Order: sequence, then structure tokens, then C-alpha cells
Amino acid sequence: MSRTVIVTPFGLPKQLAAACKLNNIDGYVVPVGDFSAVVQQSSSTEEGNRAASAISKLAGKHEVLLLTRADEHIDAGHYRHGKREADVPAGLALNNLPDIVEKLLLESVEPEAAEGAIDVTSMSRYEASAATMTPERAALARTALLWMVVALVGFIGIVLGALVALNINPIAWAGVVVAAVIFGFSLYRINALLARRK
Repeated sequence: MSRTVIVTPFGLPKQLAAACKLNNIDGYVVPVGDFSAVVQQSSSTEEGNRAASAISKLAGKHEVLLLTRADEHIDAGHYRHGKREADVPAGLALNNLPDIVEKLLLESVEPEAAEGAIDVTSMSRYEASAATMTPERAALARTALLWMVVALVGFIGIVLGALVALNINPIAWAGVVVAAVIFGFSLYRINALLARRK
């Protein structure tokens, strides 16, 4: 068995746990000083390498440090943009990190016992999506949802008005026109909001 600790630049453990959940990376997220780390236990080192690669893509220009202990050997390396950029002396890396990292790596502290630890598997995908959403994106989503409701009301107005208008009722036809305008405008607003999101 190998123990992997991936030290990331993410400052908020909940956001890192959410990103891991959405990218199918299991493990525990543990606060380590000003940053967060992902701790995994697996039968091979490959799982840790894949996780470090995926997380480094999420970290953008920032480096991710992978520490792996297998058979009393510790391996360390920096990842950026999905690729291992450089090997790092494990002792030097551990000396510059909070003590909790070494304790997690050497298994003297289990990740679930660490203060502020989050089990990625306990988070639902819905919770993960909500945790990764910025306040601006949340406001945009609420506005888009409101316009979708308006569009639905407009569509219902068109259908009901058309049914009544079959009897050649001029007031019903006017209602159909108003509902169609509401429906068209709400679709325009939804499209504008989605374009702004991109």
C-alpha cells in the first residue's frame, strides 16, 4: 500500500474537495497551513500520479507537490498543467511544509482525524457544484432561472390563448400576441445570460 499527499495551492478545503468530487478524485482533503492537501491510500502509486496530474490542471499556473510513500521510500515531485515538471528532494520539501504533512505521509495521523478534514466521497455532486460556484455565477444562475420561469409562463399563455382564439376571439388573439412577446423576450434574456457566462 502507498500513501499519497498532494499539496495544492487551494486555500479553501471545501473548494478543493468539490473540485476532486467533480473530477472523480477520491480521498480526504486536509487543511495544511494556508493551503489544502489531498490524502489518498492506494495499492499503487499510479492513482496518486493521476490525481496530482488532474489537480495540477485545475491549479492553473500554480504548482502542485506530490509526495508518495511506498515501501518506506518517499518520492516527491512538482506537477504543473497536468505534467510532472521536476523531482524534488523529499526531505527538503517536508522541511518547508507544516508538520501535519509529514504526519499524514508517515501515517502517524490518519486523514479523517486531522482537523478540518473533508471526505470527498461524502460530498454529493450537487454540493460540489454549489461549492465551486462563485457568488457572481450563483447570481447569474438565479437570474437565468427566473427568466426560464417567465418563458414557461409565456409559453403557457401562448398555448391557452391559441386554444381560446380558435373561436375567433380578438381578445384571446391579443393575449396570444402578448404571451408570444413575453416568451420571445425571456428567451432573448436567457441567451444573453448564457453568452455572458461564457
